[in-house]
Amino acid sequence: MSKQVPTTVFSGFLGSGKTTIISHVIDILQKKGVQIAYIKNEIGETDIDAQLMKGKDIETKELLNGCICCTLVGPFENAVTELIEKFSPDRIFIEASGAADPAAIALMIGSHPSLSRDGIISVIDVVNFKGYEDLSTTAQRQTQFTDLIIFNKVEEVDVDRKRAVVGYVRELNTHSPIIEAPNGKVNPDLLFGLDPANLDHFLREHIDDHTSHNHIDDDDFSAFTIRDQNKYSEAKMREFLETLPKSLFRTKGVFQNEDGTWFSYNSVGKKIDIVPILTEHSFSENILVFIGVRADGLRGVVEEKLLK
Repeated sequence: MSKQVPTTVFSGFLGSGKTTIISHVIDILQKKGVQIAYIKNEIGETDIDAQLMKGKDIETKELLNGCICCTLVGPFENAVTELIEKFSPDRIFIEASGAADPAAIALMIGSHPSLSRDGIISVIDVVNFKGYEDLSTTAQRQTQFTDLIIFNKVEEVDVDRKRAVVGYVRELNTHSPIIEAPNGKVNPDLLFGLDPANLDHFLREHIDDHTSHNHIDDDDFSAFTIRDQNKYSEAKMREFLETLPKSLFRTKGVFQNEDGTWFSYNSVGKKIDIVPILTEHSFSENILVFIGVRADGLRGVVEEKLLK
């Protein structure tokens, strides 16, 4: 039997900051000579994060328009096989879509002959997280079925807020350790070699026949992308993002301003980050991605706001 590649899954609800954490970890590992392969899954048709990650000179695969836990099982297996055969990575990072069920992904890794599961990690945005009462079953499972929980954006909140989020988490998960990632940074040594015993127990006890069904339809998640050649000022883009319908709780993209500078943006709830793109890129048009509940029905409204 060939050597199995250690595989780490990063899950977490839409906009929790998974890509930022993964990017910092890859930077550290590359300096140590560790060869990383990166698989990014997104429920929409476009993935900005994977395109920006390509500037790090790592091997990447994008799996779009669905979740690897249900609708993209075949493409996921093909992507893994190609990455291993062509590039022989030391480790594989999987960034699951914000709507993915980590329990199903854990089972897929466990059954793949070329992979060994080395951590299912759940990222939680402590700024915007408000408990599970109004969140989908999938969001709850992201906290339940995990080896490690990372609190992200901790530098933006006080101790009382962190304690409140700990309370929310422990309602569903009393066993997984919690660590913090100030400014999206965490020591990679804390992420690998995690004891799988607790998660294995939960998988045996709680997995049901619905694990691999198309939960995206059940949760009413959808996405759409707008592409154009217009130029937008930072102020115009921020004003536009601030007036979007609340059901579009996650937006991200790249755009060009009047002087030709390219920017990337991320918007989660009321928080909007717009930063210049300093690495090499190949963008020739603005790419604006919108994700939310029944998002595809709002395309016309969004296009009208954008072009005002």
